[in-house]
Amino acid sequence: MTALLEASNCLLLSTGQKKLESLWRNDPCYKFMFSLKGSMQYQSRRNDFSLTENEFMVFNPHDEHRQISVEDHKFLVELDSAFLNEATAAISVIREDLFFAQTTQKNPLVEQWVQFVQQYMLMEGQNGSRSSEVFLEHSFAQLSLLLVKTTIGTHTSNLNTQPFRSTQPALVQVMEALKDDYQHAWSLDEMAALLDIGKFQFAHLFKERIGVSPYSWLQLYRLVRTQDLLLHTQRSITDIAISCGFSSVAVYNQLFKRLYGFSPSFFRRNNSNQIEN
Repeated sequence: MTALLEASNCLLLSTGQKKLESLWRNDPCYKFMFSLKGSMQYQSRRNDFSLTENEFMVFNPHDEHRQISVEDHKFLVELDSAFLNEATAAISVIREDLFFAQTTQKNPLVEQWVQFVQQYMLMEGQNGSRSSEVFLEHSFAQLSLLLVKTTIGTHTSNLNTQPFRSTQPALVQVMEALKDDYQHAWSLDEMAALLDIGKFQFAHLFKERIGVSPYSWLQLYRLVRTQDLLLHTQRSITDIAISCGFSSVAVYNQLFKRLYGFSPSFFRRNNSNQIEN
C-alpha cells in the first residue's frame, strides 16, 4: 500500500514501493524517517545511516541527503520548518530553527505515534478527505512536540529515559548509572556487569532496544550535557569537553560537527545571545 496525505503545512508518505532515489536532495523542511519494516539506507554529506525496524531519524531543513535503499516499508513525514518551530517554541530555549542530531534513534512514544497514524491511514484509504486533513494537522503537532521532547538536538540538555521504563527497565537502570557517572571512562565490561551478563550480549541487547550502541549513547549524553554549559557559562570549550567525559577536545569537536554540521564554538556564538535576550 502507498498512501500520500497532505495537511496545510505537512506531508505524510507511507509506502512499500522500493523506488530508487539516489539523487541528492536539499529540502526546506524537517524530514522524519521511520522504518516500519526491514531496513532503510540513507546518506548525508557527513554520515551514512542504516535504520532497522522501529528506528527513526530526522533530517533538518537543507540537510543534503539521499536514499540508498529501502528493504520493505518507508514512513516519511515532512514538517514545515515554521510549523515545527511554532509548535515547540513554548518548550524550547532555542529561538531560531531547531537542529536535530544526525543519528538513528528509537523511542517507544514515537513508535506508538507512528503505529497509531499508520492504522488510521489504513482505515482512511488512499484518498484523503477533510477529516483526514484535520486528523493529520493535530497529529503533526503531536509529532512535533514528541520530537522536541525525545529526539536529540541543539535544544537538548538531558536524555529522557522515562519512555523506556515500562518496556526496558533493566536497560534504564544502566542508562541511569551512566548518567550518574558520565565523566567516568566506562568500559563495556563495566556496563554489562550492571546487568550481570556478558559484554557482547549486553551490547547487542542495548543496540537492539535503544537504537544506538551503549558507548554511542553515553557519548550522546555527554554531548547534550555540554550544550547547556556552552550556552550558560563562559568556560572554555576544552574545559567543558574534558569535564563532561570526552577523552579530548578533538574527539568532542568531531562528534559535535558530525551530528550537527557546525562546531561547538559556532553553536555557542549563534545561540548565547538568544538565551540572554
